[in-house]
Formats: sequence, structure tokens, C-alpha cells
Amino acid sequence: MDSVIAKPTVVTPVVTGDDAGLDVRAWLAVLYRRWKVLAASVITVTLLTALVVFQLTPRFSATSSVAINTQKTQIVDATQVMSDVTADVSAMETQAAILRSPTLMSKLIDKLNLDRDPEFSGPAKAAQEAARPSFDILRPASWFASPGSEVSLVINQPKRSKLEDARERSRLINAVSGAMEIKIRPRSYVLTITATSVDPAKAAVLANTLAELFISDQIETKYDATRRASSWLESRVAELKSSAVAADQAAASYRAATGLVGGSGGSVDSQQLSEINSALILARVARAEKAAQLGQIRRLTESGAGLDASSGTLESPLIQNLRQQEAEVLRKLSELKTTYAPQHPKIINANAELRDLREKIGVEVRKIGQSTANELAVASARESALAGSLASARGRTGASSMAEVRLRELERQADAAKTLYESFLNRAKETREQVGIQTPDARIVSQANLPLSAAYPKKMSTIAAGMLVSIILGISLILLLERLENAIRSPDALEKMSDNVVLSLVPTEEHVSATPEDVVLDRPLSQTAESLRTLRNAISLIDVDKPPRVVMITSSLPSEGKTFLSSTLARSALDGYGRVLLVDADLRRPRVHKVFGLENSAGLAEVVSGAVRLEDVVQRDPRTRVEILTAGRRSPSPMDLLRSRNMAQFIERLRQTYDLIIIDTPPFAPLADAQIVAKLVDKIVLAVRWGETPVPVIRNVLTQFKRLQVPLAGTVLTQVDMQRYATYGYGDYGYYYHRYGSYNYGSEG
Repeated sequence: MDSVIAKPTVVTPVVTGDDAGLDVRAWLAVLYRRWKVLAASVITVTLLTALVVFQLTPRFSATSSVAINTQKTQIVDATQVMSDVTADVSAMETQAAILRSPTLMSKLIDKLNLDRDPEFSGPAKAAQEAARPSFDILRPASWFASPGSEVSLVINQPKRSKLEDARERSRLINAVSGAMEIKIRPRSYVLTITATSVDPAKAAVLANTLAELFISDQIETKYDATRRASSWLESRVAELKSSAVAADQAAASYRAATGLVGGSGGSVDSQQLSEINSALILARVARAEKAAQLGQIRRLTESGAGLDASSGTLESPLIQNLRQQEAEVLRKLSELKTTYAPQHPKIINANAELRDLREKIGVEVRKIGQSTANELAVASARESALAGSLASARGRTGASSMAEVRLRELERQADAAKTLYESFLNRAKETREQVGIQTPDARIVSQANLPLSAAYPKKMSTIAAGMLVSIILGISLILLLERLENAIRSPDALEKMSDNVVLSLVPTEEHVSATPEDVVLDRPLSQTAESLRTLRNAISLIDVDKPPRVVMITSSLPSEGKTFLSSTLARSALDGYGRVLLVDADLRRPRVHKVFGLENSAGLAEVVSGAVRLEDVVQRDPRTRVEILTAGRRSPSPMDLLRSRNMAQFIERLRQTYDLIIIDTPPFAPLADAQIVAKLVDKIVLAVRWGETPVPVIRNVLTQFKRLQVPLAGTVLTQVDMQRYATYGYGDYGYYYHRYGSYNYGSEG
């Protein structure tokens, strides 16, 4: 036998070849089989995580919050000077950026003297770190040592240049900024300020101080902006006042120099021209009216109708009174005529009174005509005078037109300067009032309280996360080892690969005797002996009508247990066969004679070459009646010997003599000897070492089997570690190997 003791090997993946789906039981078997890898990963990673966590300096976080005001109360409307914050997303991001700004961080450093704080200051921090006890893997006392507390260090620093000071200041700002975290609370107008420090009290002070500085900065920013605006407005108002006064003076001086009225009344000449023009129109109307009256009077006079029907006569109150008296006298006279004779004194007196009235009316009518003529003359004279004045005024007005244009321009400039001055004056008054009443755009919602527990590191959660990572890492390593395995461990995988059944699983015997091949004799009820009997039965049942008589045992590579399989199979076959012959056809490295302790001076090589007879060299197993033909002396050309006609004739002669011939050949893959013998046998059994034979080698051998069209009966998994095999959960009897322990040879029950 090559070797029957199973070497420690890695395992193959549970799902191989064409296997599909997830076999939970198989994967659990993998974890059970590789539990040491998982345990080592969990213990190592968890322990390292715990060591690191306990070495880390604990840091405490304190949080304060500020709210951005969305509603403003303005005592004085000065929004154009300093606009309020509109709390939209962009504005919230802007306020958060202000909180993170180096300006506020610099104010925080100055207010709390963080430049002398060892936690943030570079030289002090380095000195403090140097003073702390460091972690030493060789000193277990330092593994879980608590980090040293902050200590006050006095460091004598050499005088630095301005550039070095600027760099140190920038580094300090970055360090402080890194300890502050600004976040916008979702769906709100609240900003949270979280400060982290090795000192819980310092963390609370940092968060609260930054919030206060943020509020103060807003007030100062508004105050400065309002104050600058007020100062600029004051100077601007003074300038505008001077400009307005100068513009008014320029307009007044020009108006006085040109004699223009200005404003909406226009110039004096224009006003006179308008008045004369109006008076001339009225004079012309009056003259036309008098001329019409006089023309009427003349027409009445020329026609003989008299002036009684003229409009002037009809409109005269005196004449109207006289007409009424005349009508009264006429009525009286008419009554008297009905009573008295024409010569009666009353009638004579009435006629005399009537004549007097008519004379008076005539006199008044003539006066009206004369008055109308006089009035016409006066109206004509007045019209002529006004026409002359109008012509003179028109001359003066044309000369002052350009002066009026200039005056209007000066007046507009004066009005504009006055309006601008009044606007700036009002804004300056509003801004001056706003200077002292500035309110911030934010308010502090909550102050940071003293943290009671460290925010970093979260020891338990970190260790738990490390344990979880270690489990994942362990499972990954297990899967990697499974995938890297390149050997056959599953009978199903071997059957799918070879398209043939696995005839048997030959386990590694736990209690190995001096000669492993004696297991079938010394422990006939062992698992190994049982598996060999199973193999014998499987071979005999391949073809019930014509069972194979010549069986070749080969393997892919050396040390796969083919000699052990051949020898033990020959001994096991005695129970079912009459005469059994074991032939050692490995002419290069023969081992059968060593297994049975026989001579190898002559054997197969000599029989085939015709040097000796078979009957002269066949030997018998010292413990059984198995007949054995050793390989004989090494042949200079084994392939030529096996390929010869004598070899084929020799096999045919053996068929006539023995019930079962088992031929042990060299490995099939590297040498052609086994390929030659394969053409002469009835069936071939391929020995595959469990967990050792590489899959590509098996594939290559199976490909050669198909190419040569040799009669492969099946495969046998050899040297199977049944205890380890049971952890694979393949479902066959090997999985329940521990249940067969009570049936071992020599046990009771």
C-alpha cells in the first residue's frame, strides 16, 4: 500500500460542479468543520479590537442648539440697511458655514485661551502625548491602562517668525474646528453645535461658548453694518443739503436777474401778454356790441319806424316806466271818451298828459342813441390802445423765452436736490435710531449639558462591531479555504465528473496494524473491511449475466492507495470467487511483493517475455489462498513488454484459469503503461484519494478514459477520514459513521 494514513488536508467547497441552490445543512457542516478558523478569527479580532478600544483616549461630546428666527419685530424699518435672514435651505447652510468659519473659531480660541490648551496646542499636545504611558504588547499591564488625564505643561518655546506663528495659528484653528461638528436638524430651523473633547466639562464649555459667540457675532455684524450706514448717510445728507441750498439759490438769483416770475405763473411779460390779450378780446366784443346797437338805431331811424323798437330803448328802465305811465294814461283817456265829449276838460288834460309822456320818451330815446354812438367811439379807442399794448408785449415775450427755459431747468434741479435731500434725511434718522436696538437672527434653544459618558470610543458597541467583523472575516476565510480547495471530497461531485458511480468509500483505518493490508483479516467487521466487501459486490453486480473477470485497479497519481485497494480487494474477493489472482503490473515501482512479504526475483515481466512459466512464479498469500504474481525484475522497456502480443495472450490464458484477476497498474496520468493494460481488461476501477487528488488531474484522466474508450466500472474514494467526512453532511452512511462504532471487531453487542 502507498499510504493509508490520511494527511491533514483542506476541504473542497460543499457546492461543486453542477450543484445549484443553497444547502443549509451543508453550509452548517462547513462551519462545523471549520469552527477552529472561525473561533481563531473571532478571538483574535475581538481581542485586538478590545486592546485598541481600551487604549484609545475617551472623548466626550456636548451639544448645544441655536434656532434661526423666521419672524422679525422691527421697531424702526431699516431693512434696506441690514436685511434679515430668510430661513431657507441656502440660508441655513450659510449660517452653518458661519459657525464653522475660521473667524468664529479664532474668537473661540482667544476667549477660552485654547492656544495654551494641551489638547489643541501643538507643542503642549506633543509633550503631553510623550508623557503618557504607551501601549506595549510585552507589558500586559499597559494593555487596558486608562489614558492619562490632561496635565498642565509649561513649555519653553523658542521665538518663532510671523510665518511660523501664522502656520501654528492655522493648525490650531483646524484642530479646534475638527473638534466642533455643526449640523442642520432636518425639517427645522435649528442648528446643533457638538463639541468633542477629552474633558467633559471642556466639551460643554466649547459648545456653549461657540453658540454665544455666534449670537454675539450676528449682533456685532448688524451693529457694524448699521453704524457704517448711519455714518455714510450723515455725510451724504450734509452733501445733499449743500447741493439743495445751492440749487435754490441759483434759481432765485437767475429769476431775479431776468425778472421772471418763475414757477407755474411764468414770466412778467408772459403774464402781461396774457392779460392784454384777454382785455383786447373783451374790448373787441364790447365794440362789436356797441356797433351793432348803433347800427340798429340807424336802421330804425332811416326806416322811419322810430327808436322805440331798439334794444337799448327796450332795455332802459326809465323808458319802460314812461311806457307804463303812457299805457295808464291811454287807458284813462279811453274811459273818459266813453263818458265825455272830446272838448271836455278831462279829456283835454288827459291828451296833454299823454303828449308830455311821449315827449319825454322821445327825449330818452334820442339820448340812448347818442350814448350808444359815444360808447362805440370809446370802445374803438380802447381796442386800438389794447392792440398796441399787445404788440409791444409780444415783442418783449419773444426776447425772454430762452431765459424761461433756463429758469425751469434750474427750478427742476432745485426740486430734485430737495427731494433727494429729504429722502436721505429721513433714512438717516431711521438708521440713527436703529443703531442701538439691533437684534440677532438666531437665539440659543438649549445649552450644552455636562456629558456623563464618553461619546468615543463606544467600547461595547465597538467590541461588538469588531466581533461581528471577526465573524464575517472568519466566514470569509472559511469560504475562501473552501473555494481554494482543489480536491474531491464529495461522491456526488465525483459521480457528476466521471459520469460513473462511486463504487465505495474506503476509510482510513484508525487502528493501523503493522501491515495496513491485513485490516480485512485482523478486523473483518471494521468499516474498511466492510467498504472493500461493498466494492467486491459492486464489481460482481456490474453485469450479472457476465461478471467481469479481469479488473484493473489504477489511480490518477501515485500515493492514492491503489496497491492497498488491489491487495485488500483480492483478499476480500475470496468470499465470492474460487480462485483469485493478484497481478502486479507496475513494472517501474512494484510494491505488491513488499505488502505480502514475497520474493520478486521473477514475475510478470519474465512470464510475458517467456523466460519462465506462470506456474513457476505464482506465489500464494501467506495468510490466505490469494495467488499473487509479482512484477518481477524491472524491464528496460515496460511499455513494449505490456504492448506485446504475449501480454494479450497471457491475459486470455489467465481468464481460463482464474475466476477473478485483479491487476495493479501504475498511475494512469503520467505513464502510458496503464493505458496499454486498460485495453486488455474487462473493467477498470479508478482510485481517487479523498481530499488529496486535484480536480484537474481527475478531469484529465477521465478525458483520457473517454478518448481511449476504456471500460471504466466506476471510482473509489480511498483513505477517507470518516470522522471528518461525517462533518460534510453528504447524507450517505459515512455521515453516520459514529453510529457504526459499536459494530467494530471485538466489541460486544
